[in-house]
Formats: sequence, structure tokens, C-alpha cells
Amino acid sequence: MDSRRRFKEIKEHFEKETAVFDKLFFKVMPRYEEMMQALINAMPFNKKDSLRIIELGCGTGNLTREIISSYTNARITCIDMADNMLKMAKAKLKNNRNVAFWLGDIRDFNYKGKYDAVVASMVLHHVEGKDKPEFYRKFYKSLSRGGVFLCLDIFLSPNKHLQDLYMDKWRAFMKSSGLPTKKINDMITRHQKEDRPVVFEDELAIMRKTGFKYVDVILKHYNFAVYSGVK
Repeated sequence: MDSRRRFKEIKEHFEKETAVFDKLFFKVMPRYEEMMQALINAMPFNKKDSLRIIELGCGTGNLTREIISSYTNARITCIDMADNMLKMAKAKLKNNRNVAFWLGDIRDFNYKGKYDAVVASMVLHHVEGKDKPEFYRKFYKSLSRGGVFLCLDIFLSPNKHLQDLYMDKWRAFMKSSGLPTKKINDMITRHQKEDRPVVFEDELAIMRKTGFKYVDVILKHYNFAVYSGVK
């Protein structure tokens, strides 16, 4: 399946599932609130700074809401390809004037201007590995000198034993959240069909090659991780 067609299918799923997305997401994503907070804690700014931030794939606005709560003077541009997701995000953020929305593919956004931070939560695994170097270069250029990229995402291990462990732990979390076996199997099948996670070290290598400094892992829980780099 080519990339554009795959993204179209992902968009259609998100458009249909918006109403139940939040309720389901927190049952699928382990330790999400902790990981969001770790990402925000790692932002090297003063709470009153007038920041300019891009969020890649904002979904229903969970991360945006947490950032705005911590950095009340921040101006955030939220990008997402699902119109229904953006509608829910707007409602959740109560039409905050410091938040702007852009409907479309994160790869098509015009990354011009200078931003203090680019953030992403569970979105870059949709981008093909071969396309990531070019994509990283796009938003790297949009960062001011000293600007940061912070991301939360899912990854693979090059070690089969560990990869099997990661998947077992992920299934166990979803089961503990109350999801039935059929729903868990459906989620894993969809993940394997639509998503393109890479080996974590390969992702960090792309960042370093792009030019990011101080690349570091802030928090890792099996196959999920929060990581960052500085321009």
C-alpha cells in the first residue's frame, strides 16, 4: 500500500472514531498521562515565556491542553488531518485564542517561520521510515536556534525476544484496561497494517543526522518512549 493511500485510510478511521477516541485511547496507550507530563517537564522554558509551538497530529487536543495549562502564554499551531478530531480539540480547548488549527497532512504543512518547539504525540509512527529523514529536515528548519523537538511514540526493538515482550506487555495493559480480546486483536491487527514504527535507535540516528544535538530519551516504557533533541 502506498503512503498516500495508507494515510487516507488512517484519516477515515480517525474521522469515524472521534466520538470514542479519547475513551478508547487511554485504554490502549500505557501510561499516557505520565508520558505527556514527562514531555512537558522536559521543555526548557520559563512558564511565562511567549512560546511559538507546532504540534504534529494533535488529535483531540490532549497534549495541547496540558501544554497550554503549563505555558499560558504559548501560541500553538495544531496540525491534524482529521476534521472531526480538530472539532473536538477546539471544543476541548474552549476556543483558546492562543491555539490555531491547520487541517491537513503533517507532511504538507508549510514549515516556515521560527518556532521554539515542535512536539508530537503518537503520530510519527505513521510516517514511512524512508520518508522520515526528509520530514525531520522540514520541521528542523522551522525551529529557532536552541529550539527543541519533543516526541512520544511507539517503536520496535531489533531484539526478537524484547519485541515479543513489548507486544505481550502491550496486550496485557489493554486487557487490564477492560478491553475484550477481540478488540485487543483488532487494535494489534490495525497497528500492524497501518503503522510504520521503526527501531528506536534508528529514529534517534535520523535525528542526529538531521542536526539535532543532545538527543536523549526522557522516559521509556517497553515499546513506548518520550525523547527529545535541540537545534
